[in-house]
Amino acid sequence: ATQKEGAGDRASTRADKLRKRMGWQAGILNGDGAKPKGMHWKTYQRLKSRHDALVQVSLLTLAASWVSCTSCWNPESVSQN
Repeated sequence: ATQKEGAGDRASTRADKLRKRMGWQAGILNGDGAKPKGMHWKTYQRLKSRHDALVQVSLLTLAASWVSCTSCWNPESVSQN
């Protein structure tokens, strides 16, 4: 359920829904596709803007979680062979 997802996961899910609507390949790390045939430019620009904002939220959340994870990691605790 969406309520159990974090903000970054929700943003990624919503971005994927927009990608599907525009006929693009799923996954926020995949490149943007072209404007779908028959879609008005104004609609395309609005959806692409929303998509780009959601991707930013998702990536910033991912980066923040990675930074907090690496700050807890102690390289001295890893045994060296």
